[in-house]
Amino acid sequence: MKVFLGGARGSFPVSGPDKMRYGGDTFSLLVEGRNGEQVLIDAGSGVRQLKGRLRAGGTVFFTHTHLDHLIGLPMLSKTWPRRLILPRGGLREVLARVFSPPVWPVKLPDAEFPMPAEPMEVGGLRVGWHAVAHPDGCVAYRVDEPATGASVVVATDVEWQMMTPRAQDAFALFARGADLLVFDSQYLPAEYAAHKGWGHSTWTDAVEAARRFGVQKLWLMHHAPGRKDAELDALAAEAAAAFKGAVFPTVETMTEILHE
Repeated sequence: MKVFLGGARGSFPVSGPDKMRYGGDTFSLLVEGRNGEQVLIDAGSGVRQLKGRLRAGGTVFFTHTHLDHLIGLPMLSKTWPRRLILPRGGLREVLARVFSPPVWPVKLPDAEFPMPAEPMEVGGLRVGWHAVAHPDGCVAYRVDEPATGASVVVATDVEWQMMTPRAQDAFALFARGADLLVFDSQYLPAEYAAHKGWGHSTWTDAVEAARRFGVQKLWLMHHAPGRKDAELDALAAEAAAAFKGAVFPTVETMTEILHE
């Protein structure tokens, strides 16, 4: 299994000389199985970094439908997916609103919009999901490759501290033992009180979750739009000291190979 992170920024894309190392694109992540099957999770502006790998007729799973996770979808016109999936449904209606004047001049291209009730198989990859705390609803995904034993859990937008102990336990059961955890870390601990209920976690929440889940590696992402490279460098050092497998992926290190 190969994992490619297209963008690690949260809320909206940013640019500037002080945001080059960790990038300014919003979230999109590609998982490739050993036989070439592909699962794309979300379509933030980071899909532009993945277009060279994506093939037409694939499958896109959405965690939720906030704009920072949809904004890159028009970039896939030449590699349009066959299936667009949000387990709770309603995705076709949301995307039709986005792909319509005066928001966007091009009509939503044809695709299938299944609403699976159980985990799905995409070639040799198995995709499951779990509800997490975030305004308007959101799911985390787990992608397993049974043939190799590789697994990744993707929790882009989750407010860990708003989940009850029972909900945290259920999520821990879902994510337990994954090789890689990709987890929301938008806020500093000192910033959280002013943003409670906004739907995001701190980097220390991400470390706590990684410990409880028993994962080997943690990718911290969904960085606040204003967070500069130097600030993220300092946070990366703190996180690595707190959890051995913690990484803030840079533009050059947004790839992980699991069990190959």
